[in-house]
Amino acid sequence: MDLNYHIFKKSTKSKNKTVHKWYYYWNDPVSGVMHQKVCKGCKTQAEAYAFVSALPPLFVEEKITIAKIAEWMYIPGGQHMERMEKLGKTLTPETLRSKRFMLNIFVEEFGELELSKLTIPMIIDFLSEDYHLGSWKNNFLTVVSEVYAEAPFHDLPYIPVPLFPKFRRNSRKKDIFSTEELNILFNESLWMDMSRNHYSKHPQFDEGHKAIYLMFLCCAKCGLRISEGIAIQAREFLFDEGILVIDGFYKSNQLYRTNYNKCGSEDDKKLRVAPLPEDFAQIMRNYILQNNLSENDYVFMRYGKPIRKWLAEEWFRRILGMSGINAENRILTPHSLRYTYITRMRREVAGETVQKIAGHNSLAMTDHYTRAAIPEMVEAVKPAMEAANRLFE
Repeated sequence: MDLNYHIFKKSTKSKNKTVHKWYYYWNDPVSGVMHQKVCKGCKTQAEAYAFVSALPPLFVEEKITIAKIAEWMYIPGGQHMERMEKLGKTLTPETLRSKRFMLNIFVEEFGELELSKLTIPMIIDFLSEDYHLGSWKNNFLTVVSEVYAEAPFHDLPYIPVPLFPKFRRNSRKKDIFSTEELNILFNESLWMDMSRNHYSKHPQFDEGHKAIYLMFLCCAKCGLRISEGIAIQAREFLFDEGILVIDGFYKSNQLYRTNYNKCGSEDDKKLRVAPLPEDFAQIMRNYILQNNLSENDYVFMRYGKPIRKWLAEEWFRRILGMSGINAENRILTPHSLRYTYITRMRREVAGETVQKIAGHNSLAMTDHYTRAAIPEMVEAVKPAMEAANRLFE
């Protein structure tokens, strides 16, 4: 029974008879006015208590749910982001979208709950049924933890973040190609056939195979990520030094090129260099001259724009299927070319040198590269020159 209701018995006269009725009253907390009403049909105190117990609560405090806490999280310009910026935490638009996506999933499942009612088993059981990989689930748990951090700003008492168990990172590494498979994969006639067959019904869209073929060959010969291969501009080929400079990658989801490589950022720009195998260098020198490319022109173009990542991946999938390479129980993707490159280079070149070429971060790698440091970087990767020339042998 709502304790704001009070019952009492009152005697009244009706047709010269004294009648005893049960009433209830409550006080309005704002106006101070007392209200009273009859307990309809109640003849005993027990019936009056039962009647009042069935009444809706008088004053319901607004329940602050998880949905309420999360409403403005990760919204640019919102108070949540302003607080994060004051704490020195800045998030890229891409990261914000990813976090907001996870937050929406969380709210859809648990939004009606109060945060204090959320338990570790609820979250873990929910994620256990989810199809995403372990790394995604761990990022989801980070978003959940940030909801706890946001709660005190909604006049809620501080609730410690539960110690959620972490999911195992269960993503498999990409498999690598053998020498025989690489030679089959980069048989140029295979790519010519693919282009001719794929566009046979719509020849107006056929721009040939060359740009996509050479972009993938560049990834294989220089150990690039596909986003770095798409972003290559003519000035990055330093033919006289036998070097390819990697100083940016193409963000396909936002359609722009960064001016730093994958390990850098706007605040900490980085680049790296990779040896340019002699046979591939000659191919690319001729291609750039034939297409009359200026320094800042993208090298690998399709329909007047940098090659779309989804299109390149679709080509690779089709080429792999046409090649006859046995991909059963193997993960062979464009990134397999980079795995293959690094694996082969490490057979002949010191790990530290390969690390510089691949652009991997580590505790030992603290130098912030700039274009002024290219000569030193060239010296650092010279031991890999001969290995790069033998890579496909």
